[in-house]
Amino acid sequence: MEQYDNYKDSDIAWLENVPNHWDIAPYKRAVIIKNGKDYKDVQVNEGGFPVIGSGGEFAKASNYLYDGEVILMGRKGTINKPLYFKGKFWSVDTMFYCIPRKAVCGKYIYYQATIFPFNLYSTSTALPSMTQSDLCNNPIVLPPLAEQQQIASYLDTKTEKIDKMIAKAKKKIEYLGKLKQSVITRAVTRGLNPNAPLKNSEVKWIGDIPIHWDIACLRFFLKLINGRAYSQNELLPSGKYKVLRVGNFFTNDSWYYSNMELGPDKYCDKDDLLYAWSASVGPYIWNEAKTIYHYHIWKVQLATSMDKMYSYYLLRAVTNQKMGDMHGSTMMHITMSDMNKTKIPIPPISEQQQIATYLDIKCSKIDHIIATQKKKIAYLQELKQSLITNVVTGKIKVS
Repeated sequence: MEQYDNYKDSDIAWLENVPNHWDIAPYKRAVIIKNGKDYKDVQVNEGGFPVIGSGGEFAKASNYLYDGEVILMGRKGTINKPLYFKGKFWSVDTMFYCIPRKAVCGKYIYYQATIFPFNLYSTSTALPSMTQSDLCNNPIVLPPLAEQQQIASYLDTKTEKIDKMIAKAKKKIEYLGKLKQSVITRAVTRGLNPNAPLKNSEVKWIGDIPIHWDIACLRFFLKLINGRAYSQNELLPSGKYKVLRVGNFFTNDSWYYSNMELGPDKYCDKDDLLYAWSASVGPYIWNEAKTIYHYHIWKVQLATSMDKMYSYYLLRAVTNQKMGDMHGSTMMHITMSDMNKTKIPIPPISEQQQIATYLDIKCSKIDHIIATQKKKIAYLQELKQSLITNVVTGKIKVS
């Protein structure tokens, strides 16, 4: 990669050396910073102008705050994901919109904003925040305008190619997720023998099932046991037992504890089958030691005629069907009464075990491909950020 002839020390740790002829200036020298406003009074269902938050457009407004080129930056919540926009828009009150001054290239300033050290500015509150003063005074590097335009054009071309590769990988992950779900649903409702005689289950989502299978309400074979609801003062920063909440299925970083001694049905043990009925709805196999499970989770007690892993995959299929019925709902949750009356297929237990083994293998292969695609996305995102950083700080010369 080509470099500039001469560099100088920026005296700023995260910028390091920059080309000798580039200026170092506060962000406010390049932009005029304005606050967004609450959109509730201008929200419309049809037509209108985009309402932009930290994740991009999410609603429409009957009016607009500004018409032109801006860099949108989070003030509260997500503060580390600048957005570039050109046109008429409304920005929410948790965002700043930064109007480029005449002597700068707006797109170059956007790329500069993506490398800001947001962790240095985030206020020490539960909700990350950025003050306008900190944003105004954040140092940036300013090449001559012609170089800014050249850099912006170069990065537009390069990042567009990377973004297309990321989008392709995400689309593949989405396809694989749907494929995995269809494999699961097919196996738990039709079995593994393609030549088995079939009968009508009279349940729409199940369709035809092998003639020797039964259909029954879920409650007769899978007993759902409620977790315990906790008040905030009962949840401790440390204690004898972890309290499992839905979020803990995905992270080990944030736990509450309890010293309470409860009935045996309020604990889950290693390898227990659990079901989250709110938010991230679905079945989970618990892989840790004895833990108290929260109200938003059910423990699933199996009848002797039910295999645990078949039941897990069956509940995956049931969840998929119910989520489809709730498409468009703002709050995803399933009630126990609804789940209990759900009709499910019941194969002989020997077939359940065969189906579970088959799905373990098939799903493991699909999961491996998904994991590979996720690694690819992480690499591409890292490559993109590294490219932007090196170009807008002058480590790489654009020609």
